Amino acid sequence: MLKDVTPRTTRIRALDQLHRGDQIEARLSVGPAYDDVVIRRGSVQETAPGIGVVWIMDQLSGMRKAINTDECSVWRVA
Repeated sequence: MLKDVTPRTTRIRALDQLHRGDQIEARLSVGPAYDDVVIRRGSVQETAPGIGVVWIMDQLSGMRKAINTDECSVWRVA
């Protein structure tokens, strides 16, 4: 019997911890009684730590998307 493997995630608090090609998730907090909701998932294309933005290649749409770290939390998916 195979065991389900859940990816290990690490919260990214500073965008300079990210590198091109890292797999990340952007999560939005919906309230104190609920878990965070994943709004984007993909690979890092570019970061701009000075303005708090990371661009990813979105896994779902295949398009380049910007993530603003003021609006959501960023997690590395390993």
